[in-house]
Amino acid sequence: MPPCSLQFLRSCCFRSSPDLVIENARIWTDGRVGFAPFAAVRDGRFVYVGDYEPSLVGPNTEHLDAEGRVVLPGFIDSHIHMLNGGNNLSQLQLRDARDKEDFIRRVREWAGNLPEGRWILGGRWSTESWQHVEQPTRQWVDEASQGRPLFLSRMDGHSALVNSVALRMAGITKNTPDPPGGVVDRDPVTGEPTGILRETAMGLVSRLIPPPTLQDKVEALNRAMRAANAMGITTVCDIPGIADLPAYEALAERDDLTVRFLLYPTGGDWRRDAERLRAFRGKPGWIEPRGFKAYFDGSLGSRTAWMSAPFANNPPDNKDWSGLPMPIVTDGTFDRNARAAAEANLQVIVHAIGDEANRVLADKLLAAYGGIERLRAARARSEHAQHLAPDVIRAFAERGIIASLQPFHKADDGRYAEQYLGKERCAWSYAYRSLVNAGAVIAFGSDWPVVTQNVMLGLEAAVEGRILNGAIWFPEQSVTIAEALRAYTSYAAYAAFMEKEIGRIEVGYRADFVVLNASPFGLSPRWSEIQPDLVFVEGRKVFGRATR
Repeated sequence: MPPCSLQFLRSCCFRSSPDLVIENARIWTDGRVGFAPFAAVRDGRFVYVGDYEPSLVGPNTEHLDAEGRVVLPGFIDSHIHMLNGGNNLSQLQLRDARDKEDFIRRVREWAGNLPEGRWILGGRWSTESWQHVEQPTRQWVDEASQGRPLFLSRMDGHSALVNSVALRMAGITKNTPDPPGGVVDRDPVTGEPTGILRETAMGLVSRLIPPPTLQDKVEALNRAMRAANAMGITTVCDIPGIADLPAYEALAERDDLTVRFLLYPTGGDWRRDAERLRAFRGKPGWIEPRGFKAYFDGSLGSRTAWMSAPFANNPPDNKDWSGLPMPIVTDGTFDRNARAAAEANLQVIVHAIGDEANRVLADKLLAAYGGIERLRAARARSEHAQHLAPDVIRAFAERGIIASLQPFHKADDGRYAEQYLGKERCAWSYAYRSLVNAGAVIAFGSDWPVVTQNVMLGLEAAVEGRILNGAIWFPEQSVTIAEALRAYTSYAAYAAFMEKEIGRIEVGYRADFVVLNASPFGLSPRWSEIQPDLVFVEGRKVFGRATR
């Protein structure tokens, strides 16, 4: 511990003792003082980190005996959908459906417990892990849904399955044209809709779903906070819709928040929406708007990621298909919006999965900010940045474009990515090591509820390259445990302009920290067994698991 830090604390102690001390710990300080055994917290911030200092403890100081456990900074989820995730916790779950029969059974059971006329919502389905991979159709669920309209998102949120009731309500027939930026899947023989809607085509049905009330949204955010805390997450870069902001304003009235929200809403006209962000009634340090999010393409699993070359497994009747750029890329909307965000000093984050989407993004950002120095200062981000190429990685590093990555997507998509892209292109997919070596900043998150928000499983994918079928996939793109932890803490803080406040256990920083039940360091950690025992936000316990 630098001497000035101890001197600072001792001068403060004449006024008051620490509120909390952490003792008998292995506190990860990211190389600053090795693993520290002791830390002190006062007024929600760390005031000492280092060797044991009994003189600092006052009569009213609370003691936390870590019993030799590892203590890490509170995790920052750089990309999450808290409102959707909270809603999803109360909806039909199909993510782990084993096969077609299990899928249909779950729909039937769920429908049987719903009032007549209520929409069947949820899903997060994925069939890629099934022994017999099949694309769901409306025929699967028409009988099982028992006359209720059904809208079930694929796990990535870029396509959905709807039933015949929902198609009729939306007026979708074989003659309905595909909307700009979307696809209505059709039977190759009859031309009738199969029930799969991709990208903007989902809106043809989703706009008919009754919107949740303000109270519904607040309750969903409460559920999401509890779920995040259980994973050790204390700060989130959250992506709501612009119309959802009143729910966050209502949440901001509370004094017992357990997660810090940095908001990046999606919207239409960012110049207009910037006025809404300026008028936002948040809670400084807890719920604050940071910028805007846009979409450049879709996803690999939905075959809508925008690639520079066709997918490797295209069907014969569509062999040149290389994904789906969003209309804002080509109609000038993004260029206008990015300039408006730059003028308003609002951060720009953009969903870009395919290599071409990321290549075009890097060029459009450079044009919008008028030069590399302004762009680097803006800390614009590519959200996902899953399938890259050497020239794109160089551009990110040179232009200061942050790669906001979700390691569990590698664990999930790695099972089938080579079928879509071929092995050569996959060598530049989930390119964590290449990005770090090039000098680009990486920040990790989850994309929950698309996939799990379990940080330890994200670390496993990033550090070992292990995918869900147990294989080690392109380990040359793995990073060290220290690099991965930084991507969930200090690098993630930098990616949200919070690097002087959170992401480190260091004097002056907010006292967000996690006490783990086992160490993620050393050889062969059992990642699935590591979990938070205790979670603190600004020195206040927000989660505790029954421990030994």
